[in-house]
Amino acid sequence: MFGGRMVSFLVGGIVVSVCSLSFSLSNLSFGAEYTGNSGCKCHMGKGCFEGEEYKERLHSNTWEKRLKGTPDAENPDCLKCHGTAYGEKIAEAGKKYLPNVQCEACHGAGSEYKKLKENYEGKGKDAFKELLKKDPLTARKVQYDAGLIVAGINGPATVKEQCLKCHWESKDDKNKCPKTDKVMDYKDAFKKDDHRDNDEIDDVIKKMSAEDKKKWASLLPKDEILNTPLKPKKKE
Repeated sequence: MFGGRMVSFLVGGIVVSVCSLSFSLSNLSFGAEYTGNSGCKCHMGKGCFEGEEYKERLHSNTWEKRLKGTPDAENPDCLKCHGTAYGEKIAEAGKKYLPNVQCEACHGAGSEYKKLKENYEGKGKDAFKELLKKDPLTARKVQYDAGLIVAGINGPATVKEQCLKCHWESKDDKNKCPKTDKVMDYKDAFKKDDHRDNDEIDDVIKKMSAEDKKKWASLLPKDEILNTPLKPKKKE
């Protein structure tokens, strides 16, 4: 549900702030680089719930819709929320930022946890998949140790706290973008942009004993909104 998610999150359809608060999260893994959505091939692949949900939201094209072709297209204050990784280390040489609110804007620079999936412990491209099947919780832990960030678990204390880095709930908010009066209705925004999905780790968590929950507390949701029912999937 939370491993390597895209995604983008959580307030699609609402104008992103151009305030000076950065939407790029400090990465937990030293030296990690931002790879862009091209490094999230599985989640961004056709038919993947997380990626499909992300592509329908404003986060996925906010730079194109709000900044491209305007005097603010390269404005640092605007790029901190309408772009990703401004002022951070980006894998592609010469890049100053990544357009739009890409996966790593919420989930941290992905180069190191991308490597895990490609060649876990030097055992090849299938090694992580095998670990996920055999020991989902350890698979989750090594991803977090490599820099994967999930608000409400190992990043900002709540998803809302993360959203408020670039959104606001009041027109009087001191960090409000001066170019719009739109405000965020957090509960509504979460429902629209929720891209959680059920996976192997979630199935294990449902069956955990109280003792195991204490042991793996660092991997479990602390924000109650992450324990709410998942968004129903669209019928094909």
